[in-house]
Amino acid sequence: MTRKRWFIGFAVLSLLVGGGVAQAEEPTSWSVGTRTWVTSGYTKWNFQGAGINPISELRWRGTDAVIVEGNADFVEERRGATPQYVLMMSLGGGKVTDGVLIDDDFLLSNRQGRFSHTRSSVEDEGVFYVNADIGWRPLSWRSRNSQALGYLDVFVGYQYWREEYVAFGITGNLILGPGIVINQGAPSSTKVITHDYTWHSLRVGARTEVPILAGLSARAKAVLLPYNHTELQDIHHLRSDTLKQNPSFSSEANGGFGFQLDAGLSYQVWKGLSIEGGYQFSRIDSGEGDKFTRALTGTAKDRLTEIIVERGGPYFGLRYRF
Repeated sequence: MTRKRWFIGFAVLSLLVGGGVAQAEEPTSWSVGTRTWVTSGYTKWNFQGAGINPISELRWRGTDAVIVEGNADFVEERRGATPQYVLMMSLGGGKVTDGVLIDDDFLLSNRQGRFSHTRSSVEDEGVFYVNADIGWRPLSWRSRNSQALGYLDVFVGYQYWREEYVAFGITGNLILGPGIVINQGAPSSTKVITHDYTWHSLRVGARTEVPILAGLSARAKAVLLPYNHTELQDIHHLRSDTLKQNPSFSSEANGGFGFQLDAGLSYQVWKGLSIEGGYQFSRIDSGEGDKFTRALTGTAKDRLTEIIVERGGPYFGLRYRF
């Protein structure tokens, strides 16, 4: 409920800011931009089995990636009438350069009775996403003290998001009983686990630009992901004697909830050219679903508890408006 209240407050604030200035017509316009997003990620997968929740949990921590994004906007002219229609598209991608995988198994629910704990390094694969939105601009205005156009847009759209990680090496231990501990290990050159996550999401959101002074303005965007289709493909490379390899495990879920926040400043440096900087954060929670173990002898079905992915960090970019 706290997140929902925050978003409602954001929308109300945007309306109040825009309501104190005069409406302004905007001609049909294109804008294109590029953005470099310096991110750190966190992804968690856990599932139930044998009455234990969770029975296993894998956490990918500090999956750093520098993501380069390209984006484009189109605003349709509607002289003498509102709203103006808005089309938006962006795509981005980057390579994961760092991180650690922590793999825990439990004998009891609520993460009690841990009997296996291992760590692996993450040194490969990356992040890719595509957003496509259509919306309208119910409010735009001009300020006496700024060159920038103020506006409020609301929109709906689609998001495709993919993150893939590869873990190498193992350090850790296996606890077989009181005082019975077996060290687990594999060289750092050994490929251990590959995880491929994909999300297909419905997007509902709002964005605003508020002129401040001269060419300086504040920008913010809030997006809800109220419905998501989540998939995971898992390959356990060291268990080819008991598990299939494409994949070894898989999970899928429908529903869940996610959100994205983006806030920063923009400054017009020359005619239609502006620079921007700020911070962006994204989070998706799959909710419950199905988890499949694909053994050589057959497939077993358990319950997926959750898949959560978070990614955030500062960004810097350029934008040109035609």
